[in-house]
Amino acid sequence: MTRSFFSPGRLARWAAACTLAAAAAAAAAAPLAPPPSARLTYQLKATAKGFRINVESQLDWSRDGGSYRLVNHGSFLVFSFEFASNGSVDDAGVHPARYQETRNRKVKAVDFDAQAGQVRYTGGSQEPYAAGMQDRMSVLMQLAAMGRADPGAFAAGKVASFRVAGSSHSDTWRFKAVGNEQLDTTLGKIDAVHLVRERDHDDGQKIEVWLSSAYDWLPVRVLSQETSGDSLDQVLTRIER
Repeated sequence: MTRSFFSPGRLARWAAACTLAAAAAAAAAAPLAPPPSARLTYQLKATAKGFRINVESQLDWSRDGGSYRLVNHGSFLVFSFEFASNGSVDDAGVHPARYQETRNRKVKAVDFDAQAGQVRYTGGSQEPYAAGMQDRMSVLMQLAAMGRADPGAFAAGKVASFRVAGSSHSDTWRFKAVGNEQLDTTLGKIDAVHLVRERDHDDGQKIEVWLSSAYDWLPVRVLSQETSGDSLDQVLTRIER
C-alpha cells in the first residue's frame, strides 16, 4: 500500500515541524544582516569509496539588489558537483525560490512558491511551504545573516531551527552551537563558532559548520560525514569580496 504524504502520522509530524519553524521565524523577527557578495575558495578533502581526494572547491555568494545566487561547486576524478540556490534577500534574511543539485550532470531541483504555499520537487511530489523555509545551501547564508545581526545568537548551547528542503523532501534542521574554536588554515588561525546539525530523522549524515565573525560570519569550514565512512571537508583558503 502506498503511504500518502498526508497520513495522520505525517500530518502530526508536519504540524510539529511548522510549530518549530514558526517559533524560529518569530525569534528571527528582528532585522537580520545577510552578508555582502563574496567568493570563497576551499581546500576540499574527500574520502569516497576508499579513495582520498584533495582538490579545490568554491562557494560563490552573489547579491544583486534584492536577489541572490549561491553556488557551491567542485570536481575530482570523474565526479563533479554543483549545488545552487537563488531567490530574494531582505532584512528578514534569505528566501530561496529554487534549489538545484547537479551530480555528474544528473539534476534534481526544488521550487519554493511562497505565494501559493507550496514546495515542488523534480519528481513531481510537493509539500506545504513553511515560513522561513531554507534549502541545503541557503541555510548557510541565513546562519551568517543571524550572526552578523546578533553575535550572541551562537553562544554555546543555543540552537537555531529551520525547515530545510533537499532535492526530494524537507526536514527540520537544528544547528546547535557547541563553542568557539580556532582553526589552522592557510590564511592563518581563524577564530570560529562551531555548529553541529541535528535533525528529526537520522539520514546517516553528520554535518558540522564553522562560522567566523572575521569573515562576515561566512562558513570557513563545512564538514559532512557519512556512516559509510565517506566524508567531504571544505576549509577556507581564500576569500574575494
